[in-house]
Amino acid sequence: MTRNAVILLAGLAATFALLHKRAVAFGLTLDQVEVQMLASEIINRYRFSISPEMVVRIAWIESHFDASASRYEPHLQDASTGLMQTLLSTARWLATDMGYSAYGVPTMADLMDTKTSIYFGAAYLDYLSRYRGKSRSEEWIVRAYNGGPGHSTGATNAYWQKYLKAKGEVG
Repeated sequence: MTRNAVILLAGLAATFALLHKRAVAFGLTLDQVEVQMLASEIINRYRFSISPEMVVRIAWIESHFDASASRYEPHLQDASTGLMQTLLSTARWLATDMGYSAYGVPTMADLMDTKTSIYFGAAYLDYLSRYRGKSRSEEWIVRAYNGGPGHSTGATNAYWQKYLKAKGEVG
Protein backbone atom coordinates (compact mmCIF):
# COMPACT_ATOMS: atom_id res chain seq x y z
CA MET A 1 0.00 0.00 0.00
CA THR A 2 1.40 3.40 -0.94
CA ARG A 3 2.01 6.20 1.54
CA ASN A 4 -0.79 8.27 -0.05
CA ALA A 5 -3.22 5.37 0.29
CA VAL A 6 -2.35 5.00 3.98
CA ILE A 7 -2.86 8.74 4.52
CA LEU A 8 -6.20 8.58 2.69
CA LEU A 9 -7.37 5.62 4.77
CA ALA A 10 -6.32 7.32 7.99
CA GLY A 11 -8.23 10.42 6.95
CA LEU A 12 -11.31 8.37 6.11
CA ALA A 13 -11.12 6.57 9.45
CA ALA A 14 -10.91 9.91 11.29
CA THR A 15 -13.85 11.28 9.28
CA PHE A 16 -15.97 8.20 10.05
CA ALA A 17 -15.09 8.44 13.75
CA LEU A 18 -16.15 12.09 13.80
CA LEU A 19 -19.36 11.36 11.90
CA HIS A 20 -20.09 8.50 14.28
CA LYS A 21 -19.68 10.75 17.33
CA ARG A 22 -21.94 13.40 15.77
CA ALA A 23 -24.54 10.86 14.69
CA VAL A 24 -24.72 9.32 18.16
CA ALA A 25 -25.04 12.81 19.63
CA PHE A 26 -27.98 13.43 17.29
CA GLY A 27 -29.61 10.12 18.23
CA LEU A 28 -29.18 8.13 15.04
CA THR A 29 -29.21 4.86 16.90
CA LEU A 30 -32.69 3.45 16.43
CA ASP A 31 -34.56 0.97 18.56
CA GLN A 32 -35.95 -2.33 17.37
CA VAL A 33 -39.50 -0.99 16.91
CA GLU A 34 -38.27 1.86 14.68
CA VAL A 35 -36.21 -0.49 12.52
CA GLN A 36 -39.15 -2.92 12.30
CA MET A 37 -41.49 -0.12 11.19
CA LEU A 38 -39.06 1.15 8.54
CA ALA A 39 -38.38 -2.37 7.27
CA SER A 40 -42.11 -3.14 7.05
CA GLU A 41 -42.79 0.13 5.24
CA ILE A 42 -40.07 -0.42 2.65
CA ILE A 43 -40.76 -4.12 2.10
CA ASN A 44 -44.47 -3.48 1.61
CA ARG A 45 -44.02 -0.40 -0.60
CA TYR A 46 -41.55 -2.09 -2.95
CA ARG A 47 -43.03 -5.61 -2.64
CA PHE A 48 -39.78 -7.25 -1.65
CA SER A 49 -40.02 -11.00 -1.11
CA ILE A 50 -38.35 -11.07 2.31
CA SER A 51 -39.61 -10.54 5.84
CA PRO A 52 -39.15 -7.38 7.90
CA GLU A 53 -37.84 -9.62 10.67
CA MET A 54 -34.94 -10.73 8.46
CA VAL A 55 -34.05 -7.09 7.85
CA VAL A 56 -34.25 -6.29 11.58
CA ARG A 57 -32.01 -9.21 12.50
CA ILE A 58 -29.41 -8.31 9.90
CA ALA A 59 -29.48 -4.63 10.90
CA TRP A 60 -28.88 -5.76 14.49
CA ILE A 61 -25.95 -8.00 13.52
CA GLU A 62 -24.42 -5.44 11.19
CA SER A 63 -24.81 -2.17 13.11
CA HIS A 64 -26.70 -2.72 16.37
CA PHE A 65 -29.21 -0.26 14.82
CA ASP A 66 -26.59 2.50 14.57
CA ALA A 67 -27.39 4.46 11.38
CA SER A 68 -23.92 6.02 11.37
CA ALA A 69 -22.03 2.72 11.48
CA SER A 70 -19.33 2.44 8.84
CA ARG A 71 -16.29 0.29 8.25
CA TYR A 72 -13.69 0.13 5.56
CA GLU A 73 -13.30 -3.29 3.93
CA PRO A 74 -9.64 -3.31 2.86
CA HIS A 75 -9.86 -6.66 1.06
CA LEU A 76 -12.62 -5.18 -1.15
CA GLN A 77 -11.32 -1.59 -1.21
CA ASP A 78 -14.86 -0.50 -0.36
CA ALA A 79 -16.83 0.60 2.69
CA SER A 80 -19.88 -0.85 4.42
CA THR A 81 -22.19 1.87 5.69
CA GLY A 82 -25.41 2.45 7.61
CA LEU A 83 -27.88 0.25 9.46
CA MET A 84 -27.55 -2.59 6.98
CA GLN A 85 -23.80 -2.12 6.32
CA THR A 86 -24.37 -2.40 2.59
CA LEU A 87 -21.23 -2.00 0.53
CA LEU A 88 -21.35 1.20 -1.48
CA SER A 89 -20.46 -0.71 -4.66
CA THR A 90 -23.29 -3.19 -4.04
CA ALA A 91 -25.84 -0.42 -3.48
CA ARG A 92 -24.71 1.36 -6.65
CA TRP A 93 -24.86 -1.89 -8.62
CA LEU A 94 -28.37 -2.59 -7.32
CA ALA A 95 -29.47 0.91 -8.41
CA THR A 96 -27.78 1.03 -11.82
CA ASP A 97 -27.83 -2.57 -13.02
CA MET A 98 -30.54 -4.41 -11.12
CA GLY A 99 -33.44 -1.93 -11.18
CA TYR A 100 -33.53 -1.09 -7.47
CA SER A 101 -33.48 2.62 -8.22
CA ALA A 102 -36.24 4.09 -6.01
CA TYR A 103 -33.59 5.92 -3.97
CA GLY A 104 -31.33 6.78 -6.90
CA VAL A 105 -27.66 5.92 -7.10
CA PRO A 106 -26.44 6.29 -3.52
CA THR A 107 -23.38 7.91 -2.02
CA MET A 108 -21.81 6.79 1.23
CA ALA A 109 -23.62 9.64 3.00
CA ASP A 110 -26.93 8.45 1.52
CA LEU A 111 -26.40 5.02 3.06
CA MET A 112 -26.27 6.63 6.51
CA ASP A 113 -29.89 7.69 6.00
CA THR A 114 -32.03 5.07 7.75
CA LYS A 115 -34.57 4.57 4.95
CA THR A 116 -31.92 4.50 2.25
CA SER A 117 -29.83 1.96 4.14
CA ILE A 118 -32.81 -0.29 4.80
CA TYR A 119 -33.95 0.07 1.18
CA PHE A 120 -30.63 -1.07 -0.28
CA GLY A 121 -30.08 -3.78 2.35
CA ALA A 122 -33.59 -5.12 1.75
CA ALA A 123 -33.12 -4.80 -2.03
CA TYR A 124 -30.00 -6.96 -1.81
CA LEU A 125 -31.84 -9.51 0.33
CA ASP A 126 -34.70 -9.48 -2.19
CA TYR A 127 -32.24 -10.02 -5.04
CA LEU A 128 -30.59 -12.89 -3.16
CA SER A 129 -33.96 -14.48 -2.34
CA ARG A 130 -34.41 -15.21 -6.06
CA TYR A 131 -30.78 -15.51 -7.08
CA ARG A 132 -30.45 -16.96 -10.59
CA GLY A 133 -34.22 -17.46 -10.80
CA LYS A 134 -34.37 -19.94 -7.93
CA SER A 135 -36.21 -19.41 -4.65
CA ARG A 136 -33.58 -19.50 -1.88
CA SER A 137 -33.78 -20.58 1.76
CA GLU A 138 -33.46 -18.18 4.66
CA GLU A 139 -30.08 -19.68 5.55
CA TRP A 140 -28.76 -19.33 1.99
CA ILE A 141 -29.92 -15.69 1.79
CA VAL A 142 -28.36 -14.77 5.14
CA ARG A 143 -25.05 -16.46 4.35
CA ALA A 144 -24.97 -14.83 0.90
CA TYR A 145 -25.70 -11.41 2.42
CA ASN A 146 -22.55 -11.82 4.48
CA GLY A 147 -20.21 -13.53 2.04
CA GLY A 148 -21.74 -13.11 -1.39
CA PRO A 149 -23.61 -15.73 -3.41
CA GLY A 150 -21.82 -19.06 -3.47
CA HIS A 151 -19.22 -18.19 -0.84
CA SER A 152 -20.11 -20.37 2.15
CA THR A 153 -17.13 -20.22 4.52
CA GLY A 154 -16.31 -20.33 8.18
CA ALA A 155 -17.17 -16.65 8.34
CA THR A 156 -20.62 -17.25 6.84
CA ASN A 157 -21.12 -20.12 9.29
CA ALA A 158 -20.41 -17.74 12.17
CA TYR A 159 -22.70 -15.14 10.61
CA TRP A 160 -25.53 -17.68 10.34
CA GLN A 161 -25.06 -18.49 14.04
CA LYS A 162 -25.26 -14.77 14.88
CA TYR A 163 -28.46 -14.59 12.85
CA LEU A 164 -30.00 -17.53 14.73
CA LYS A 165 -29.03 -15.88 18.02
CA ALA A 166 -30.62 -12.60 16.80
CA LYS A 167 -33.89 -14.48 16.25
CA GLY A 168 -34.09 -14.93 20.02
CA GLU A 169 -32.90 -11.42 20.88
CA VAL A 170 -34.62 -9.13 18.38
CA GLY A 171 -37.37 -11.31 16.92
